Amino acid sequence: MKPISNMAFYCCGARVQDAATASPICGDGYAKLFMNDYGQRIYDKFQTETTTKVSMTVRHRIIDEVLRQMLHANENLSIVTIGAGFDSRPYRLAGGNWFELDEPALIAYKNEHLPAETCANPLRRIAMDFCKDSLEDKLSVISSSSPAVFILEGIFIYLDEAQTGALTQTLNRLFPEHLLVCDLVNRDMVEKYGQRLRDIAAQMNAPFKAVDRPESRFSSGGYQVEAKISLVEVCVDLGLYSVPKYFLNYFLKNEVDGNAVYVWRGQKAPVRAPAGCAQSAQASLSLIVG
Repeated sequence: MKPISNMAFYCCGARVQDAATASPICGDGYAKLFMNDYGQRIYDKFQTETTTKVSMTVRHRIIDEVLRQMLHANENLSIVTIGAGFDSRPYRLAGGNWFELDEPALIAYKNEHLPAETCANPLRRIAMDFCKDSLEDKLSVISSSSPAVFILEGIFIYLDEAQTGALTQTLNRLFPEHLLVCDLVNRDMVEKYGQRLRDIAAQMNAPFKAVDRPESRFSSGGYQVEAKISLVEVCVDLGLYSVPKYFLNYFLKNEVDGNAVYVWRGQKAPVRAPAGCAQSAQASLSLIVG
């Protein structure tokens, strides 16, 4: 597999570890199906990265809950995951027409260990060489006449400004009605809390491309924020970080703002995220916990 595909084993391993606990954060019982000796050796490189493993697991749960809200409002929603890795949401969430795009080697491995035809929801996996293939061509199998949600989890940290711009321009051109769900981490958070993770990723030839204000790439491209949910704030609400809630906006504001899940509305999208999703980070608890 390519270097960034190899990084998917790290995310998968974190969910395997979480699912084995007495009180899982995410509870992805399918993740263990994808781990093998090769994947375990990759995951072992990150064993000391406790904070980032918690952050990734919470990130996955937040996106789970955002999608549950959307599917509750429209069970026929098309959900397209670009760079799907070892995501198992089509098997864990009720409803939706699912599409997964990723590198051919990863898709083949995933089909072997969790076949698409065993999914209760409609699921189509699309192999794509991100260095050679046209994203527009690969997305042509998806109807653009109805609302769609695009999931890009753990992806934008690897893309530069030109790559991000090309991707979002393609989505806005092809899908006038779409929402984009992604996580964004700023440079300060990477340098302050993720330096060791960044170094390991670089050694694996999957370098991070962190910027000061990653959200500006989307707002300048015509996207509007429907929701912003801080990972740090949710970690505190879940009792994972022993920090008084009132400390956050006084002493840890950069941490609150610097690592978050965003729901963006495309340039021409008349559809909006369900009301339960359009909460600020300060009011996100009813969406994530409860």
